[in-house]
Amino acid sequence: MRKLVLLFWLTAGMAVPALAAKRVTVDQLEQALAAAHGKPDAKVAEQLSELELTERLSEDKLSRWVADLPGPESKRSLVVLADVSAFLDPPAAEIPSTAAPDIAMQRRLIALTTGYVSKTIRQLPNFFATRDTIRFQDTPPGHQAETSLISYQPLHAVSRSTETVLYRDGREVVGSDAGKGKKSQPAAQGLTTQGLFGTILGTVLVDAGQGNLAWDHWEQGADGPQAVFHYTVPREESHYEVEFW
Repeated sequence: MRKLVLLFWLTAGMAVPALAAKRVTVDQLEQALAAAHGKPDAKVAEQLSELELTERLSEDKLSRWVADLPGPESKRSLVVLADVSAFLDPPAAEIPSTAAPDIAMQRRLIALTTGYVSKTIRQLPNFFATRDTIRFQDTPPGHQAETSLISYQPLHAVSRSTETVLYRDGREVVGSDAGKGKKSQPAAQGLTTQGLFGTILGTVLVDAGQGNLAWDHWEQGADGPQAVFHYTVPREESHYEVEFW
């Protein structure tokens, strides 16, 4: 039996390179990668840093294309390109032509999701995970530092950190408290994330219930069809927070 997965896409501000990038579709990106075959790693990375996707790159294609790239710089550039496209719709050819469910089925899908978040996630066993964070940064053209003019740099990795995260009694515990004596490197400065093991889903459902929730389309996932709903939430009703350290 195929597994039905319900997806909510959360609209959020995302960092993009400062220079005007060349906008390409997923098919055009594939053509560019084919044309770059045999070129040095740094050259391919530079070419990828000048692109911006207009469609979401699937995990399946990302995995296959990364494996064919010449080195770590180009692989990282492709991952960044895919991550920036995460909130876009997939290519039209990848969206099934399956008819939209009726209102009764849409309500049932929402009810199943609510039940999963409120009941199933609470019953997850305690577990450890290692969070590996790579921080990226770009330098805008003409950026003036305190002492000199810094030349433009596309989005590139500037630091990496690892943390032990423990999911315990429905809550996340991060850092030395989670590792029970295990040392973890301090998190890099920048955006921080919380609730990835379930609690953020409750926030999404609460906010979606206060906003404008509407059916959008079906997608074909690795485990079966995925029902995608879009929603918007007024700023004053939102519980979603972005922290930058």
